Amino acid sequence: MIGPSQVQENDDLCARIAALVEEVIADSAVFLVEVKVRGAKGSRVVEAFVDSDEAFGADDLTRISREVGFLLDMEDIIAGRYTLNVSTPGLDRPLVLLRQYRKNVGRDVRVRYAVENDSGDTEVTGRLLAAGDEAIEVAVSGSDVRRIRLNDVVRAHVQLPW
Repeated sequence: MIGPSQVQENDDLCARIAALVEEVIADSAVFLVEVKVRGAKGSRVVEAFVDSDEAFGADDLTRISREVGFLLDMEDIIAGRYTLNVSTPGLDRPLVLLRQYRKNVGRDVRVRYAVENDSGDTEVTGRLLAAGDEAIEVAVSGSDVRRIRLNDVVRAHVQLPW
């Protein structure tokens, strides 16, 4: 069982790694989506998910991975051995940043969200029409457009076209 101190230690480690990733991608169209660390000391797996407002590929991910790995080793942030994976979030990972929503306007999404004055969640699938600072708009069918506050979104994914 994971205790509160281990959770705090993992959160602190993720924050320190995130800062290094941000340093590497500063002044570029690439942005950090999430950092995850799993495993025990000596066999950790560090996952950094990055995305971009512009097209980027494997060469860009390789460069970011090399630079982040170099900084992790120089700063000696992770005790023992670790594996570093730098990748894009992929369609199986949820949308978490407003920047991701904006990038996917025009695509089909599935959104689970909390309903005000209701005890449960509702899920809709439709075309993402807009992504503002406080809400998104999803065309569910015909003229049915749902305005969903970002604070109410429980989980959102881009839907595959097939």
